[in-house]
Amino acid sequence: MANQVIVNVKTSKGIWETTFQKSTRIKDVILGSRMYFRLPKEANLVLCGQKLPHVDFDPDRALVNYNVIDGDILILKEV
Repeated sequence: MANQVIVNVKTSKGIWETTFQKSTRIKDVILGSRMYFRLPKEANLVLCGQKLPHVDFDPDRALVNYNVIDGDILILKEV
């Protein structure tokens, strides 16, 4: 669908293929991933793209702001 994007969220626990609205905020992607992978609440997590793993996404911006497209791999990591 035009308003949705299929992404693969990658962590040390595996990969989760899921669909989000393009307008979904990064912090909500992190929250969904935290729940899916059962990560502890106290873990400080950031999300970044596989193409630029050293550039963390701003949690208040949306997926569309980072030009995320179907099939992109997003890396969830603890800082």
